[in-house]
Amino acid sequence: MHAPSVRCALAALLCLCCCAAALPALGQKAPLPAWVSGEIFQARSAPREALLTGYTRPRYVMELVGEEEGRCQKVLADVGQELGRDGVYALLDTTFVELEIRKNQAEQKRITANLDFIAKEVVRYRTLVQKDLSDQSNLDRLSSSKSQNEFELESLRVEEARLKERRARFAVKGRPGWRIIARSLQPGEWVRPGVSLGQAGDFGTLLVPFALSSDEYAVLKAAGELFLRFPDVPGGPRVAVRLERVSPDFDPETRKINVDLAVSGGLPEMRGGLKAELALALPDPAGVVLVPQAAVLERYEEHWLSRATGENVKVFVLGSGPDNTYRVRGDGVRPGETFLVAPKL
Repeated sequence: MHAPSVRCALAALLCLCCCAAALPALGQKAPLPAWVSGEIFQARSAPREALLTGYTRPRYVMELVGEEEGRCQKVLADVGQELGRDGVYALLDTTFVELEIRKNQAEQKRITANLDFIAKEVVRYRTLVQKDLSDQSNLDRLSSSKSQNEFELESLRVEEARLKERRARFAVKGRPGWRIIARSLQPGEWVRPGVSLGQAGDFGTLLVPFALSSDEYAVLKAAGELFLRFPDVPGGPRVAVRLERVSPDFDPETRKINVDLAVSGGLPEMRGGLKAELALALPDPAGVVLVPQAAVLERYEEHWLSRATGENVKVFVLGSGPDNTYRVRGDGVRPGETFLVAPKL
């Protein structure tokens, strides 16, 4: 071998040895994660973020249906507008029911006047009977007529209440404050009972539906606080939400659980169709764990961890994790296993 070649080989070997001696010291300079204390640590399961997407919708939707038959006089709310305090959406023509109410009230006045006359006659004939100036049959006949008129007056009063209730139902109503989603009625149209005339929704609270796997639902249920991010809203706000309802069944096709998250505020406009993102930290199914950066040694482009027993375990570094950690995977490396903070190789 020529002398220059020998000198080059020796220089390369010396360089490798110096680099190998320097790598552990460099690794140990990395700050330790907050969850590591002492000379040993337990590997943690590396979370895998699952980003799920849903869209807002009103909490409740109701059909606006007429209960009476008649011609539409006026529509009080258009698409996008809120119903007033009385919740009235449309008014139907009440001309004929108004006439029936007036006829009923006139009949009540007639019977009331008749009752006043009969009551006076009963008093007068009772006095005459007591003086033996009239037969008891005349008094009985008047008393019976008075009772019949009282029964008829009561029946008319009940009928009046029925007519007034019917008149109130000529107003097509929804819930006060709900907003109109769809309108299918114009003034002058003939309305039949039971036919949908529009839709109204409760946008005071929005729901975002998601279909979750069993693992995703377990993570969601265990979370202390839930947040949704709205990327299409200016500023991309991160809004606190709550778990509104969970279906006790599951979708047999997707084998997932349907859940609804409720948004009560925090958005510039409460409306349906807003894109919402739910981030869930799921355990990595490939057995990836989090370890402190300082605990990973590098030798000749290979990475190692040291167990508390002194055994060295070869691992593959998959990238950086949170809080000065690496995401690593290796044969026999599982969450909860103990390793040295300051490894030796």
